[in-house]
Amino acid sequence: MTFNVQDTLMSLLVLDGISGHEQDIASVMQESFNRSAHDVWKDRLGNVVAHYGSRSPDAFRLMLFAHMDEVGFMVRKIEDGGFIRFERVGGPAQITMPGSTVRLAGEFGPVHGCIGIKSYHFSKGDERTQSPSIDHLWIDIGAADKQDALNMGIKVGTPVCLYNPPQALGNGLICSKALDDRLGCTALLGVADAVAGEALNIALYLVASVQEEFNIRGILPVLRKINPDMAIGIDITPSCDTPDLAGYSDVVINQGPGITCLNYHGRGTLAGLITPPALIAFLESTASRHHIPVQREVAPGVITETGYIQVEQDGIPCASLSIPCRYTHSPAEVASTVDLSECIRLLVAVVRSNGSAFPIQPR
Repeated sequence: MTFNVQDTLMSLLVLDGISGHEQDIASVMQESFNRSAHDVWKDRLGNVVAHYGSRSPDAFRLMLFAHMDEVGFMVRKIEDGGFIRFERVGGPAQITMPGSTVRLAGEFGPVHGCIGIKSYHFSKGDERTQSPSIDHLWIDIGAADKQDALNMGIKVGTPVCLYNPPQALGNGLICSKALDDRLGCTALLGVADAVAGEALNIALYLVASVQEEFNIRGILPVLRKINPDMAIGIDITPSCDTPDLAGYSDVVINQGPGITCLNYHGRGTLAGLITPPALIAFLESTASRHHIPVQREVAPGVITETGYIQVEQDGIPCASLSIPCRYTHSPAEVASTVDLSECIRLLVAVVRSNGSAFPIQPR
């Protein structure tokens, strides 16, 4: 069956998986990899790994990765009246919470609900214009009381995901929750489909990772097992073509994936990636040879696993490809299947390179 980018992406977007609860997505990724990879395994944390290409212990070892988890919530308390208090898992945009619809992973199956909002007619002053803090929000699942909610399979610790079934917009755009990072997972499956059965000159490891949105380090155990010579992450980055961000940077939708020059998390522990110039040049020259459009990005406020991977072992050179995405960490993210397809094309061109073509040589 021919790989279809949009159909594959849509099939992943309908699945739910906050950090630590990625099993539904992991099952799909593992089943897909099993069709073509030499070896497929899942570690005890839930990372899914597929090995393609060379089996030689001396081959250049390239790891491509994308995270399976999405931002969401977890039940903290069920009140006597049946309303549910919750905490954030990762960083869902708080301003979008009131009035959003959600889906809870109940013990007996999915339970739909909504995040309550004070009725507009009785709201006064700032209540009409400002989003309340999370401790003033609740989820309504229609439960008559606490026991009714328990009978519906809801308990403290139940995962909660934003609910917004994927929709196709104009010009190849998709609107959905969890484009961050089901776009990257789709890219991994696209690479797997393209190289299935090929005798690559490198040892290629595709990793669908866990808990990126929670602690950014869920990939580390499997990284230490693979011990790659080089790693490339696939994630999203804010698209700056909307009225609120226009002019902030040149990264926009439908102009190809971004090549990260710099990203970092500006709050708390300062971590991020300064991509080695040789890797940027390698990605750009590969894209140029294959007529693939790319964009350079500098993205303060964005951080991915590369910030921690690069300082593992004796130092692992890292690069990151970013798919432009509007309205990040909201229930209605928007991205382009054109950019996703170009990202897959670039990754395939990279993994088909001879090991000696990489600017980083094997250990």
